[in-house]
Amino acid sequence: MHPDKTRLIRFGRHAAKQREKLSEMSEAEFTSFLSTFLGCAKAHSRDGTILFVFMDWRHLFELTCAGREQGLVAKNLIVWAKDNAGMGTFYRSKHELLFVFKNGDAAHTNTFAVLQ
Repeated sequence: MHPDKTRLIRFGRHAAKQREKLSEMSEAEFTSFLSTFLGCAKAHSRDGTILFVFMDWRHLFELTCAGREQGLVAKNLIVWAKDNAGMGTFYRSKHELLFVFKNGDAAHTNTFAVLQ
């Protein structure tokens, strides 16, 4: 088994503390990571660009804070309702969240009007 693609499930009275020690990033670290990502996206986009970012509902706060740190304006939150539930753990979501941010003040290009 590949160590990056497998995980050990721990049980017992100390399992939660052990998981915390081995856990992913803290809330502050993840917010910083997202801020860096959005900063790179902003640096490589034009003024007025609309950015679409998929994110799990559990990290709504971190993504919103990171967007504000980068001076992005939250324009909308889109819920993609899927026909089938995705792979997951106990609860499998039948939706995806798509956060919509705008970079800068310039008018964005409306490509939807072209299709009409």
